[in-house]
Amino acid sequence: MLQKNTDRPPRAPGGLPLLGHLKPLLTDPLGLLESLPRTGDVVEVRFGRTPTYVVCSAEAAQQVLMNPDHAFDKGGTFYENMRSIVGDGMATCPMSQHKRLRLLAQPAFRSDRMTGYAHTIHTQVDAFTSPWRHGQALDVLPQMRSLATRSTLATMFSRREPGPEIAGLRQAVTDFVEHQTILRMISPGLNRLPTPRNHRYRRSEARLLRFLDDEIAAYRQDGRDHGDLMSMFTTAGDSDRLNDQEVRDTAMTVLLGGVTATAVGHAWALHQLSQDSDLDAEVAHEAQSVALLQEGRPAAEVMERLPRTRSVVAEILRRRAPSWIFPRVAVTDTIIATRRIPAGSQVLLSPYALHHRADLFPDPENFDPRRWDGRDPHRTTGWLPFGAGASKCIGYELAFMDLTLSLACITRSWRLQPCPGSVRPRPRLHLEPHGLTLRLAEREPGCPRRP
Repeated sequence: MLQKNTDRPPRAPGGLPLLGHLKPLLTDPLGLLESLPRTGDVVEVRFGRTPTYVVCSAEAAQQVLMNPDHAFDKGGTFYENMRSIVGDGMATCPMSQHKRLRLLAQPAFRSDRMTGYAHTIHTQVDAFTSPWRHGQALDVLPQMRSLATRSTLATMFSRREPGPEIAGLRQAVTDFVEHQTILRMISPGLNRLPTPRNHRYRRSEARLLRFLDDEIAAYRQDGRDHGDLMSMFTTAGDSDRLNDQEVRDTAMTVLLGGVTATAVGHAWALHQLSQDSDLDAEVAHEAQSVALLQEGRPAAEVMERLPRTRSVVAEILRRRAPSWIFPRVAVTDTIIATRRIPAGSQVLLSPYALHHRADLFPDPENFDPRRWDGRDPHRTTGWLPFGAGASKCIGYELAFMDLTLSLACITRSWRLQPCPGSVRPRPRLHLEPHGLTLRLAEREPGCPRRP
């Protein structure tokens, strides 16, 4: 029962008549988010005249994400526009559909399948970095998108050997994911403008969907387990299983999340190691453990031997969480952290805001992987790069392993050194490093790269 005397959330200072907080949202969204916890655990901001409620405490975020009273759902303009791009997959569908989709897709992400995925990731990183040369300057984010595209496609489809079609598909996926921005999620009309970029996007989308439909049909006919995600999407389940449209939507969701968020995480991790030679050397020394994959060791054992690399990834996902903000809609009058939220209100959760609270993470602007020594980030209050509860990213274990193993594979052979210029976070669909260029230096020039 909603208490009548419960107060509405306080409004953030600095709003303007008619515009509300649109100006700081557009000019400095991260600064706006960091400032809100000083106002309250739940804070009202206005984009124009429409109130939106930003969750600013770990306890309030858990209440929304765990959603025990089913008071919150995925809805509103953002998710409607996301569905027009990736369909009704787990990342976008209403919670009434989510439980069934998750149950049917979950076998693809079981822990006992991670060793096969780890081998695939290792192989893809080696193949991708083999053309790199000492002294070469890398435009890091596009490079990491290409790497993440290779790894994601390879873990999803291993039925056939890579060829010209797969190479072309990698470019189509890259074009597709680069097109997605927060602005386009909010204003989908931008996608209909007759611009060269939009034409390229539509061609890439059409090619990707044709490929998915053909592969789904081929996997259905084959019926074998190839050790990849698509095998499980198409064969798991007895009386109930994902239909073709659900498989396509699930695959699109995994592709968009697997490429965009993973690429951003890769880029930030390489940037951070380029700033700290001691930390870089520690990770490089540890990285020899990835060779154990070639000896048939389980992925869990290899990951256990990479504690510093894992802590670097955990800290990257804290300080520069790729998914920096995401919305929910209150489907009924409810209370968050003693504050009254009317039905139909948009509620924003920001891992970025929570990850920069000094009471949760002391000295939050300092990049300190050692804060994770002896701690499991997945069990840490307030660490929410993958969400929480029933809607937590289904591939979080695979994503964390991909980031860890890829970082180890790269740093085993390469030191990435900073180039002149400033690097700053750019909030788009994900929190990207803008202006990041690094120069390659072999660990031991002229020596074999493989141990």
